[in-house]
Amino acid sequence: MIHVMASSVINAPVSSVWEVIRDFGALGRWLPGVKSSVIEGDDPGDRVGAIRRVEMGDVGVIREQLLALSDVDHALTFSIIESALPLRNYRSTITLLPITDGDRTFICWRGQFEAAAEHAASMEARMPTHIYQPAFDRLAEILALRETRS
Repeated sequence: MIHVMASSVINAPVSSVWEVIRDFGALGRWLPGVKSSVIEGDDPGDRVGAIRRVEMGDVGVIREQLLALSDVDHALTFSIIESALPLRNYRSTITLLPITDGDRTFICWRGQFEAAAEHAASMEARMPTHIYQPAFDRLAEILALRETRS
């Protein structure tokens, strides 16, 4: 099993960051490279068990299932159930923690998966640098724009 992780500090309160990411269907708002992200069926974007269909420019279609969502812990967990990516058994958790000094947010994205030997190293390197960190950067941009408009 391969374990990957990235973290960052976002200059916004936990409640503001959580408001953006807790809608499981809204991934396209804050993850670069997403062409579309929709919840299948009539499920709301915060219902555990909901499945989102994500179209990524360089990867194609990925289907993911929301496994857990906690408004108390500001955390969500999901798994990939269908993908052209060279990985299996992907499971991921995004957790937010308040930083009281400056009312900022610590964000941590952890993932684990299996990959064939020929893809393991590249996938292990790619997830934190090409997926997780760009998402953090985009979240920070979105929240900074909101702050300047207020």
